Amino acid sequence: MDTVFESVVCPGCSCLCDDLDVTLNDGGIVEVTNVCLWGASKFFTTPKFHPQKERRRLLHPQVRRQGKAAEVAYEAALGQAAEILTRARRPLVYGLTNLGSRAQEAALKLAQSLGARLLPGDHALMAPYFRRLQQQGLYWAPLEVIRDEADTVLFWGVNPLHSAPRHVVRYAAFARGRFTERGLEDRRVAAVDLYRNELARFCYLFIEVAPDQELVLLQGLMEILFQGRKSTTRVPGTRRLADLLARAGYGVIFFGRGVSYSRGPEILDGLAELTACLGARTPFVLFPLSGDFNAAGLYHLLLRELGSAEAPDFAAAAGEGVGAKAVDFSDADALLVAGADLFWSLPEEQREDLQRRQVPIVALSPFANHTTVKAQVILPVALAGVEAADVAYRLDGLPLGLKKLLPAACPPDHQVLRDLQLFF
Repeated sequence: MDTVFESVVCPGCSCLCDDLDVTLNDGGIVEVTNVCLWGASKFFTTPKFHPQKERRRLLHPQVRRQGKAAEVAYEAALGQAAEILTRARRPLVYGLTNLGSRAQEAALKLAQSLGARLLPGDHALMAPYFRRLQQQGLYWAPLEVIRDEADTVLFWGVNPLHSAPRHVVRYAAFARGRFTERGLEDRRVAAVDLYRNELARFCYLFIEVAPDQELVLLQGLMEILFQGRKSTTRVPGTRRLADLLARAGYGVIFFGRGVSYSRGPEILDGLAELTACLGARTPFVLFPLSGDFNAAGLYHLLLRELGSAEAPDFAAAAGEGVGAKAVDFSDADALLVAGADLFWSLPEEQREDLQRRQVPIVALSPFANHTTVKAQVILPVALAGVEAADVAYRLDGLPLGLKKLLPAACPPDHQVLRDLQLFF
């Protein structure tokens, strides 16, 4: 007999869509409505870009000895992980943006107990954003307000179809709201990116720029909109984009990881200044669009507990909570990776350095990935929002409850992290 869970929150991305209906039969999920490929990758354990393939679940703790991984008891794996972290001079805790909030709190306490450096996932994108929020006096808005009122939407250095697929349908471009009843017909949508992508199919304006043109484009917009003079920039589309922003009744700028590369800090400074100046005339908000489902929850936790969104360093020499100094992977001599795939995102030279120095890795993950292949200790965990209940924060800061739908063969990540903390 089928069992149906209605209005389930999806842990696929930072949109945390809450309109999914999940049907269970014979102890497994047989149908999910309103789900995108990102959500399907959680409910049906398939890769995001290859829905016909199966991701390999990790079901048993493993310890690597002499290059070979062997299954061990849970207590033995915990003990080995604790030994690795205890011997480390500069342990580093990495990731956490794909963990529930209970697990994030446990990871923060563990990092404090270890005297470790904590590097959140998406740090290069999110930490500078929160810094600019305070510097420029910017504010957030609920996604429902953006859906109802935003008549001007600009995507800068982000393709939401790749990071949060239903975002454009539920909240941005196509969403039908109280004052945007016709969806895209009631909005002017623009995008700025280094490469032409799928957004060009429905955007009113798509500006493809060279890597050295983003700052020039921002300067041109400021000249036209606020300095009362004709822009000297040669970036095609500058005038049209300035006109689009000037006509906004309520505007929003979404940016993504593309802004965190190369001259990212300067670009983010320009976007924050542009948003602040536009906001002096009419409501305008600036939002990071992270693909990780609880990135916002992690940074709210850091702000609440430490007063800063920077990467905290709990080493005695650093002073508790101080994290303005950039994280140096070459200084780390042990890694605890949870809620992320470090070896998938790390630059090649840093990966090679960690392997050359034989830095031991403890990995918490429900699936095999690039990091677990290199890990000395693997601790499998249940899937938050599918096999374990937890809380996650939507990209606008709204906390939502994640349900437990299926029995779990592995403990939830918050329990593993708390069990590990008992050793310190």
